[in-house]
Amino acid sequence: MSIPQTSITVSIGDTRLPSLKSLRLEQGIGCHHRFDLCVDLEAGGNRYVHNIGSSSEWLGQPITVHSADQPIFLGVVTNVRLHREGSDFGFILISGYSATYRMETAPGCFSWLDQPIGEVVRSLCGQANVQLRLNPAYGKKLDYICQYDESDFDFVRRLALQYQEWMYYDGTSLVFGRPKDSSEPVELEYGTTLSSLEIGLQTLARPEQVFTYHSSSDREMDQPTPDLAYGHDQLSGKAFRASLGMYGRPARQHALPRIHTESELIKYMRRKQAADTAETHYVTAESHVPELRVGSVVRLYSSFLERVGQLTRESLGDFIITEIVHEVGEGSYYRNRFKAIPSTVEALPSPRVPMPVAETQMATVTSNADPKGNGRVQVRMNWQQGDMHTGWVRVMTPDAGKSGDVSSNRGFVFIPEVGDQVLLGFRHGDPARPYVMGSLFNGSTGKGGFEQNHKKSLITRSGHKLSFNDDIKGDWSIAIKDVAGNCLYLNSANKTLSISAVEEINLTSKNIKIEAGENVNIIAGKNFISSVEGNYTNSVMGELHQSIEKDKYEIVLGNTSIGLEGNLDMTISKDLASSIGGDVTHRNGGETIFHTDGKTDITSNAIVNIAKK
Repeated sequence: MSIPQTSITVSIGDTRLPSLKSLRLEQGIGCHHRFDLCVDLEAGGNRYVHNIGSSSEWLGQPITVHSADQPIFLGVVTNVRLHREGSDFGFILISGYSATYRMETAPGCFSWLDQPIGEVVRSLCGQANVQLRLNPAYGKKLDYICQYDESDFDFVRRLALQYQEWMYYDGTSLVFGRPKDSSEPVELEYGTTLSSLEIGLQTLARPEQVFTYHSSSDREMDQPTPDLAYGHDQLSGKAFRASLGMYGRPARQHALPRIHTESELIKYMRRKQAADTAETHYVTAESHVPELRVGSVVRLYSSFLERVGQLTRESLGDFIITEIVHEVGEGSYYRNRFKAIPSTVEALPSPRVPMPVAETQMATVTSNADPKGNGRVQVRMNWQQGDMHTGWVRVMTPDAGKSGDVSSNRGFVFIPEVGDQVLLGFRHGDPARPYVMGSLFNGSTGKGGFEQNHKKSLITRSGHKLSFNDDIKGDWSIAIKDVAGNCLYLNSANKTLSISAVEEINLTSKNIKIEAGENVNIIAGKNFISSVEGNYTNSVMGELHQSIEKDKYEIVLGNTSIGLEGNLDMTISKDLASSIGGDVTHRNGGETIFHTDGKTDITSNAIVNIAKK
């Protein structure tokens, strides 16, 4: 069909093409738009050429499609071909994509900290010089966002999938989030502006159960789909309920985004089901209105001649276009075919983009000063540059948890040091959910193994060391040493235990018992002090020998009792002086003999009695 008083023109770079033979433009939500343009050979240079000629300069140039001098499509040329057939001079075939193709970078990796997804999308569009209309529903900052082995465009599509955001290119701008401004619907009527119309319903609703886990709060969350036809019109509501009745049990899935609260999960499930079922009710139609584009809202009417002189007309509702194909030919030929869904939908169908699956990879610890004190670390993977690093990630350990008696740190607590190389795993393969699987030695930090692999050790940052030596014929032992020189040494070969300290060894307990099967040797280089607040008992089954090279002082504040079952021999090389403040009573059952080599004097301030009973 033709379009009176309307012309489609094309410009490449700064040059408006004088004519075109044909143009096909395919547009859809969540993807690049594609065009195929055919022009006469003269448009690309001289007619009499054997090669592409100057038309090769169009590669990489912006292309603009105008309708009535208004731009309706901005793209970029990615392919130019010269086509000849028969006796024709030939023509130039030009193809390419929407301006979003400049975001179709080679797959790469990048990361952001403490940014909302909207600002990330804004940054990527700015780098690619793509116009943006931004209004995301999810506006919270995320502590860590990761692009992983994805082009910039696929990464934006994946964000739209994870957070159920509207995302499409409207011909001139990338729309991310439901647009704030909505133009008046374009009225289309079957029989006048619509040459064909098809109305369809399909069963898309499926019950699902989504689970997730928030480690900081140690909270598991589980939420089913609401199974309510939010945003659906009457027709799609019937199909929605019919579809749910087809399935017996909900499918269990993990949440694609990182969920922090129950309310977030509820909102996510509502948007997810809305996106999954958005195309339950759809229409396809053919028209000749060139201003239509993806995202346009159309108000559809159906009319037909019921009887002579009586035209029946009925409103079908407002619909938003999700797919459209424009075809332009010579002689003002134009038509389009589009697919649309009710404009009341809460979410558009999600982009069909695979979720990246992160592989195990190396990283370097940049910080272990977890502000929450949970033993987490920040790391920088090999592809991260500048100030890029992860958020705070958990560390795997052989044993971790709590018990009835231990509320935290029950298990094996070893946090990697800054600068350590570690190995990362990823929950659900999600590049934004890393965790440390363990640490790695390298050529400059690793030493061990040896021929017999007999040495095992644990050494802290400052040099404290626990070592195990399994060399049975050599230093078969276990040793605990600190950097100060203190040591606990278990010699398995000699069956000895040695404890050495540079300054002091302190033993503190309610009761201390030292028991030796044979000998106990205590050697003091200087003083030996024993202080007992209660009773002191010495029990010697054999002989007791005391050797004192200097003086001996004993002070007894109470009584002293000495009981001997044998003889008492005292040898004093010098004087014996005894000073007694009270009475002295001496009793013995036999004779008392005093023998002195010198004089014996007995003096008293009172009477001295020596009597026989």
